[in-house]
Amino acid sequence: MRSRQVLYTSADVRKTIIEIFQTSRGRRVAITAFVGSGAESYLPKSEGIELVCWPKAGGTNPNAIRTLIKRGVQVYFADALHMKIYWSEDKGAVITSANLSTNALGSGNLREIGVFLPSGQVEIDEILRTVSRRPVSNKELLDLDKRHHDYEIKNRASRDKSNDLSFSEWYQLPFRSAWKIGYWDADSAFASTTKKIAKEEYGVTNPHDFISCAGNTYKKNDWVLTFYLKRKPRDIRWLPIDYVAPTPKSEKSYERECPYQAVQVWPISRYPAPPFRVDKRLRTALVAAIQEIGVDKFKEDDPFKPSKRLIELIHEYF
Repeated sequence: MRSRQVLYTSADVRKTIIEIFQTSRGRRVAITAFVGSGAESYLPKSEGIELVCWPKAGGTNPNAIRTLIKRGVQVYFADALHMKIYWSEDKGAVITSANLSTNALGSGNLREIGVFLPSGQVEIDEILRTVSRRPVSNKELLDLDKRHHDYEIKNRASRDKSNDLSFSEWYQLPFRSAWKIGYWDADSAFASTTKKIAKEEYGVTNPHDFISCAGNTYKKNDWVLTFYLKRKPRDIRWLPIDYVAPTPKSEKSYERECPYQAVQVWPISRYPAPPFRVDKRLRTALVAAIQEIGVDKFKEDDPFKPSKRLIELIHEYF
């Protein structure tokens, strides 16, 4: 049996966690404050692992949770959780400073330490009894999406685009992240009210982008897949919403059916990852899907929320 051992480096911690989870034939439990992108790389043979983490914005990435659930991990949330222990029934446990993230265990520059303890020395259920855990729900993940969105914007976090999901990856996730649709068929300009809010509340003289809409169509932190639409969609891109402002009737940009503007303040690089990438395959699939539905029929339905048929057709053509 392997003896107790101090793990002096992040690499030692990572190697030992992977080893005990890979070789164990019994129950496996991971309790960690935060779960970051790439977490699945450090939980081999993911099926059946119990994971407890804190759904804190800026610490736990909601898409990382979705990926782990897809791989068969039983994920629970617990508030104010700060311990980190990676336990197996038959191969021992690691108690460490390292969260379940690439920043801590992979290519990040954090300095971590840990201790390996042989099996039988940690009573995992005694620890779990001190944690008020609850199963992850779609509602709580969608709420974490919005809080995570806010956190990354306020902290100007840089995004590693290599972790952005394709449409196919998004489609296959349990508890998918939400998005909406917006289209236009004529150019317009920022309203005076829109620019005033950008200047007074965000310190930005010229906001980045907007789309005209009805008052209850979009809300702060929505992701809107926007495009120009006449005979077919073009200029397809994401629009993250920071606020919605009314357009004065006296201005040329006023539209009777869409008397508000939903605004993106900063360039897209300032925001967290959208639900999925807008790449060539997505553009081609979206065009084909809307053409099959028919532009007029698409506009007659509720075009601001992607219908089940639209999503299935995009997936079919992707």
